Amino acid sequence: STADGAVTGSYSINVTTLATPSSWLGATSGIISPLHTADISASAAQAGPVLSAAGWGTTLTAGTVTIGVQNSSGTVTNATVTVATTDTLKEVLVKLDTAIGSTGGATYSSANDQVTITRPNGTNLILGSASDTSNLLSCLKLFTPASGANAVSDSKLGSLKLSGSLSSQPLVTPLTYGTTATTGAFSINGVSISYSSSSTLASVLNSINDSAAGVQASFDSGLNRIVLKNKEAGNRGVVLAQSGSSNFLTAFGLTGGTLSSGTDLVYSINGGATAKARSNSIRDSDSGLTGLTITASKVGTTTINSANDTGAARSAVDALVSSVNRVQSLISSLTVSNRDAAGKITAGVLAYDQTIFQLGSSLRSLLSLQLSGGPSTTIRGLADLGYSTTGYTNELSATNSASLNTALSSQLSEVQKFFSTTTTGLSERITSFVKPMVDENSGTLPQRQKGLTEQSSKLDDQLVAMERRVQSNRERLLAGFRAMEAAQAKSNSQMQFLNQKLGIA
Repeated sequence: STADGAVTGSYSINVTTLATPSSWLGATSGIISPLHTADISASAAQAGPVLSAAGWGTTLTAGTVTIGVQNSSGTVTNATVTVATTDTLKEVLVKLDTAIGSTGGATYSSANDQVTITRPNGTNLILGSASDTSNLLSCLKLFTPASGANAVSDSKLGSLKLSGSLSSQPLVTPLTYGTTATTGAFSINGVSISYSSSSTLASVLNSINDSAAGVQASFDSGLNRIVLKNKEAGNRGVVLAQSGSSNFLTAFGLTGGTLSSGTDLVYSINGGATAKARSNSIRDSDSGLTGLTITASKVGTTTINSANDTGAARSAVDALVSSVNRVQSLISSLTVSNRDAAGKITAGVLAYDQTIFQLGSSLRSLLSLQLSGGPSTTIRGLADLGYSTTGYTNELSATNSASLNTALSSQLSEVQKFFSTTTTGLSERITSFVKPMVDENSGTLPQRQKGLTEQSSKLDDQLVAMERRVQSNRERLLAGFRAMEAAQAKSNSQMQFLNQKLGIA
């Protein structure tokens, strides 16, 4: 990955060793009690544990299992063994004896904590079938042996149970708590982990994983041990500590465990001296490649190329030019006067507003200015980046797009200075120019808009007053006209009366 200001160039990274995490491996000897403390066979007096309470880490399912004996001619004789959860280990061994035949047998060794099924002479054993409904063979860790071999439990039968409570685990060393009668704690890499008698082994492992201890805890069912694997790669240790009289770490074999050391990343750059890192990430502070973080994923030599990403910078410049042109186009549309085919001239809405004219002109001057002694020693104006104004509009146009591409590729820092330097950079100068124009409290444009709004309001008031006067005069004239008509009608009536009296026709 890269950061702002990252170095550019081509670099050869030779990785001879990848970083891998260290693991703390719990002890496997003397931690878990065997299934029973004495040997058991069909003829022994020992009954052994009831299957439902056996400490083999798996819940027994009642049902049937199939035991097959194949003779020398290839014929297989199958026997079905029915298993109940209330059976003792001896009762199951007797049932297996019966299924195998008189010259074979099933025994349990307490020293090895394993069950052995001895095949009859000249036969092969076939254990289990698709029709089995009990998981007895899985609990006993018995699988079909090689031809001519006896079947022996794949590993010790006594086992921790992930879903079982801590108090029910078959531990050689009884678990103590210390914090209270039923609660305790221990720490990994200085982070405290609490547990109680009702906690399950799975819940304790989850607490470790969810903590800030920096390790991933898991249970290795094949070797019956807890494994703590560092979440970060590199050759680093794991610090374990008991809390008070709590003995979780001892009881579960972690105190007596061993460290399987991880490896550090070993690498060189451009054939230089060999260096190391405690992760597969090479930081710039280690490599000297400013702004570059290199992540190794395989052993061997890889060439990486670091180049400036000019796309984002070009988009920003194009966006600035586009914004300026939109403003200039709007100003032009509001101030231009148009003549129609009949010769009639229609002035723009703001055709005679000198403030708007001045805004467009000043903005053009600002963007076309070539600075001497500016923030960049090589880029003095937009013309050096391929942009210029035309002779008949205030808008900018890209007259030489190659200029911007070249500047971004070979002079990116100078382009940044030209635009971004405090006070003198183009972006800062545009901001300084525009802000007094648009400030809502004191800006030229808001004040101009306020003045025009007030003028419009006054004109509206004057129109209303004039309408009132016109209406008043109209009412007065109508009243006089009506009075004149009434007087004329009265005069006509009197004239007619006199004519009648005088006998004038």
